[in-house]
Amino acid sequence: MTIPLFALAAALGALIRWKISSQWGWVGTWVLNMAGAFGLGLLTGVGGTIGTIVGTAGIGALTTVSGVAHELSILARVSRFRASAYLLATLVAGVCFAWLGVRWG
Repeated sequence: MTIPLFALAAALGALIRWKISSQWGWVGTWVLNMAGAFGLGLLTGVGGTIGTIVGTAGIGALTTVSGVAHELSILARVSRFRASAYLLATLVAGVCFAWLGVRWG
């Protein structure tokens, strides 16, 4: 039962990411990554198969490093400052959201 649940969680995460990122662009990518950081923080106390499935497959497919790289390349064409600000905001806020998830969970 683990493999089908893993595949389902990954498919749902990827579908949500595709829909939101295609509609909201870099803002959608940023929001999804922050939600993923928070979610992983919440999952730090959850062990076993469910934690692995939700964290690795679901949140792993929802968040995306390649999406950040893609958005950075687009923003860098417009402004290197914007691209740098986006990267800094992603890194700092991601750590903060993960910390909040750990504290809240």
